[in-house]
Amino acid sequence: MPAKLGVESITANSMTETMAQTITLNHVEALRSPETAADADPRTSMFAGQTPISLAAHHGDIAAVQISANVPEKVAIQFETARNLYLYAWHVYRFFPVAQRQALSTLEFGLRSRFPGRLPSQYQSSRNKHPMLAGLLRYAIDQGFIRNEDFSRWHQVVQNRARERRSMESFRYMVDKQIDCMQFDENEPVSVTAEDQQWDLVQVLRDSLPALRNELSHGSTFLTNQVLGTIEVVGEILSQIYAPDREAAPTNLDVTGSR
Repeated sequence: MPAKLGVESITANSMTETMAQTITLNHVEALRSPETAADADPRTSMFAGQTPISLAAHHGDIAAVQISANVPEKVAIQFETARNLYLYAWHVYRFFPVAQRQALSTLEFGLRSRFPGRLPSQYQSSRNKHPMLAGLLRYAIDQGFIRNEDFSRWHQVVQNRARERRSMESFRYMVDKQIDCMQFDENEPVSVTAEDQQWDLVQVLRDSLPALRNELSHGSTFLTNQVLGTIEVVGEILSQIYAPDREAAPTNLDVTGSR
């Protein structure tokens, strides 16, 4: 028996040595040394244009993403974890999708904390003990907890649509009046119409956020630093569902069957 154990030990050691010899990672992917732990990941500024972004600017981007003080501490802590992961992605580029996944996990946690009971059957399968992100998000939208007008991105798009409409109207006017040149101030406030407001961001998020969460949760090799928008949207949703004026919205939850 001792001889057999010795053979197994030798075999295991040989396998470990073989793996150490064959697995070679690029230095930016490997574990940092104490001396390089605080260095910037070279990919952080690789595609930033002629002027590389600074750590202070990177910090400023994520520091601008805030949530309401009404969000419970247990949820806010998870959101802060996503913000810190984004910050430290300056040093480890692969933290960007990790920060995005953490933000989406926080969204599910925040929704589940806000609606702790069993959801109506159209939002939660009888097979699931707890509601999933897709059902929670659809329920919050349908009950009016999440609204287009409370997203900064929605207002930006609406303003852009209004400006594009004004430009087209000016062009048509020039054609009709046979005017060669016309000047107007692009920064002048523009009147927003109902047509400009037709973009339904909430319905886009209803499907896109759960799909993105599933892709990240099940493993993906896709790597991008374009995750700040997701974190911002999650923060705004959390602020919306915990807003004091949403307390009166109907819930219709079966709390007795939630455990």
